[in-house]
Amino acid sequence: MARITFLRAMALVVLMLVTGCAKRVLISYKQAQPQALVKIKTVSGKSVTGIVRANKPNFVILQTDKHRKNSLVKINQNEISSIWGQKDVEQDAVGKIISPWEIEERTGNKNKLLYTFGGMGLSFGISFFLGSLIYRGIDDVEKGKTAMWTTTGIGTVLGTFLFARSGAKKDRQLAIDKIRKERYELAQKKAEQERIKRKKIMQEIERLKRERQRQDEELRRLKEQAQKKKKK
Repeated sequence: MARITFLRAMALVVLMLVTGCAKRVLISYKQAQPQALVKIKTVSGKSVTGIVRANKPNFVILQTDKHRKNSLVKINQNEISSIWGQKDVEQDAVGKIISPWEIEERTGNKNKLLYTFGGMGLSFGISFFLGSLIYRGIDDVEKGKTAMWTTTGIGTVLGTFLFARSGAKKDRQLAIDKIRKERYELAQKKAEQERIKRKKIMQEIERLKRERQRQDEELRRLKEQAQKKKKK
């Protein structure tokens, strides 16, 4: 009985892991924006999953392998039966999608490890304490021990899982924040470069205006000199 209960708890953990994954929903063609992770089903029954690299009026281009940027597939709009995308997507400061692959690539595991081992110890201690209370309340020694260790095992597994998931979420959020910060700084750098470029263009335009004025003045002066010579 105890073993069955423990197996049920493990099954619950697996279910929590599965349901914790990002959910996909049906989206429109226009919603399949660059950097979004989508699954496209064609009218022929074929399925293609990847990151959107381009969304044109008549076709989309997907990168199907996260490790190979040249693994590109072109799918014409009239060949698409349905498009499935993530329910919630991460965006940067200007509303551009942050690719799940980019997030995954930048996500560390420091907090996940800390939370896992710390949570394991804490969960074991609390679960063992609760199991001991149950053990003391049962007259049958063997049943009491079984109940105690079952409670300890289930509590430790579930507690460790919850702490690990919390740590993983923190690592993921740190990666997202870092990407947003880098994109913001890059946007600022580009904006500054554009400002400097525009300033140089305006300075060049002003220089050319002054040069043109100087030339016009010189031409006017020469004309006046020529007219004076004619009068003499």
